[in-house]
Amino acid sequence: MAIEFLIPVSEEVLSLRTTSEPQTLGNKIKIHTETGGVPSFKNNRIAIVGVQETRSIGQPHQRKQNLTGIRKALYSLYIGNWSNSIIDLGDVPIGDKESDSMKLLHDIAKEMYQRNILLIAFGGSQENTLGLCSVYNELEVYYNLTSIDYKFDFGGDGNLISPDSYMSKLIANRPNYMSNFCSMGYQSYMVAQDEIDLMERLYFESFRLGALTPDLRVVEPLMRDSDIVSMDMTSVKSNELQGGLTQVNGFTAQQFCALGRYVGISDKVRFVGIQNIPDTSAAANLTAQTMWYIIEGMHFRVNEYPFSTKENCVKYVVSCDNQELVFYQSSVSKRWWLEVQAEQDSNQQIMLISCAENDFYTAEKGVVPERWWKAIRRSII
Repeated sequence: MAIEFLIPVSEEVLSLRTTSEPQTLGNKIKIHTETGGVPSFKNNRIAIVGVQETRSIGQPHQRKQNLTGIRKALYSLYIGNWSNSIIDLGDVPIGDKESDSMKLLHDIAKEMYQRNILLIAFGGSQENTLGLCSVYNELEVYYNLTSIDYKFDFGGDGNLISPDSYMSKLIANRPNYMSNFCSMGYQSYMVAQDEIDLMERLYFESFRLGALTPDLRVVEPLMRDSDIVSMDMTSVKSNELQGGLTQVNGFTAQQFCALGRYVGISDKVRFVGIQNIPDTSAAANLTAQTMWYIIEGMHFRVNEYPFSTKENCVKYVVSCDNQELVFYQSSVSKRWWLEVQAEQDSNQQIMLISCAENDFYTAEKGVVPERWWKAIRRSII
């Protein structure tokens, strides 16, 4: 098994458990250790794994990270009133080549997917996302990817599409099983207009930082449709991290944790990556607390995926712009879904996309929700 190639959690981290309170995470989770080996996966719902590979991160001085410091911070946090069991798998080592590291991450992620365990991979770069997405490609399963980042990561060196960027590799992959890409928190002055135009041509979804920060609740339907979420620490203000890239603007630490909670709440998310983590105590603490909120969010999952339109819901049909839009509201969670079928194709399987209550009221006023329109366009290109 790929698990055997992982590096156990260090004694430096394990020694903290003897001086920590009994109710802290370090004393409550299963841990891969040198002496005990890999614990049983029985009843596990969440797994965390560190990624040591940083060769694709910018300049050499930006490649420093402290997975041990992150674990120390995580293990010292108090556990919530959770029913989900957690396992720390240890670290993905640096391979002879970067592709070796990604292959091992892929194998670990695939095993967690097959065991129905949520995987949180922390450390490394956005290239980790390739290893996570490749699981869906291998299994020939369509997926939705969400990235929390200050830019889109398409281009580089003056090119709209750079062969070295992870997003360009995902788009160019054939066959392509990425149904949708959603970018959250991008900063307009950090993104070329050509990249914004490309997102529009592909009917992908993007939300500026300023559109999200007034009320983060708008991300809930987007997270609910996501299978993989990539959380890039470069999207956080630098002064919140005490280092890293010089980002004057960005999410606050509190907002980044709140995003983590929405990730955990999503019934559909299977893989989460937290990447580009600076080697500072503030960044270690924020990473640990974000993981805590992801775990906390999973405790509050309603388990409505796949959503059934046959029971525990109310159906609404709205006439809008010469279209009949079909909405469903869950009687359990009060969340909303919207029916999507390719234009003029009665043989196309009807699918549901998550939406907000405001989309329903907007449709009643004659405005077609943008999520519905983009989903229609993606289904026929």
